[in-house]
Amino acid sequence: MADRRQPWESDSQLVEEILAGSVDHFNLLYEAYFPRVYRFALKRLRDPGEAEDVAQEVFMTVFKALSNYRGESTLLVWIFGIARNTVNRRFRKPRPYLESIDAPSASQLAAELAPVDRLVDARRVLRRCASVIEEDLTPLQRRIFHLKHLRRQSIRSIARALDKSEDAIKANLYRMRISISESTPGLEAVLRA
Repeated sequence: MADRRQPWESDSQLVEEILAGSVDHFNLLYEAYFPRVYRFALKRLRDPGEAEDVAQEVFMTVFKALSNYRGESTLLVWIFGIARNTVNRRFRKPRPYLESIDAPSASQLAAELAPVDRLVDARRVLRRCASVIEEDLTPLQRRIFHLKHLRRQSIRSIARALDKSEDAIKANLYRMRISISESTPGLEAVLRA
């Protein structure tokens, strides 16, 4: 016996028509069950926008998975199973932190650069560092930089290799850092990221 609220004879017939490509039959299903799915989601989520999103997602899933419907339960029960799972996934997702734009801390929020922007900034800063190393450092400082940062040698082994004191190597490293950081705006931000 057909449900009085259903404008179709049987669930299996409706599913067959939809799977055969009948948009009209899917629209019948949508119009009959969307309000019920929406109310279910609204009751659980207590947010009309979220409930609307869930109901839309449920019917997208129904459309994609309808070929898996086996008729072991009514179509309504099957759809509500999908709705329940969709709502439960919403509860598991981390919720974004929302803050009023009138809050005092809102003016302190800094926009974070997109990953591509950070990459472009980092490349620009590294090119500037390379330029400073080539143009502003002495040949001895460039050699120390190479041994320390590219070959990862200790200060003691650099001092032995260059026949200098460890203090001289440390002093040169310090002067190089100062020269590079002063000549490369944004270096500290790239190093912190």
